[in-house]
Amino acid sequence: MRKIIGKTRNGIPVYLDTRRAHAATHLLENKRLLALVVKALDQISAHHENVYLDQDMGMVVGETDLVETTEKDEIIYAKRLNRGNFTRFAMNRHPEPTSYITLVLSRDTKNDYELVSTWVGRAVPQFPGDSFETPESRTFWQSHALAWGRQAIQDGSETKEWPWG
Repeated sequence: MRKIIGKTRNGIPVYLDTRRAHAATHLLENKRLLALVVKALDQISAHHENVYLDQDMGMVVGETDLVETTEKDEIIYAKRLNRGNFTRFAMNRHPEPTSYITLVLSRDTKNDYELVSTWVGRAVPQFPGDSFETPESRTFWQSHALAWGRQAIQDGSETKEWPWG
């Protein structure tokens, strides 16, 4: 279901597909996030087909699951709901305060934007194996992970083996 949630600073409507977008999962997990997204949209002018940015909201808006890891961390890989690739998790780490949210927008055939994904925290390279993987993805995710415990995980997808070849 397509639902208009706001407009960019330059007047482009932004909608959410409540059935299939990764954003829908994050918005269900964090009830404050939608209001932050609407506020951030009003502050940005979008011009490209795909927009991937983090926005400093000027105050602590929540906790980020992203943590830098060391050899002391217990690491596990698992697939989150509505995702086909693995995520790296640190079992012994906790979320940390942040003032950032990230927005991922994609222009549709009507020149509106769909909110593809959003989360509390900074923009980072996509996970290895993702269709938007960058040259930095593997290096970044060798030393970073999400703190375990707040994400919905696909049952039986957990592994301790590096899943990205």
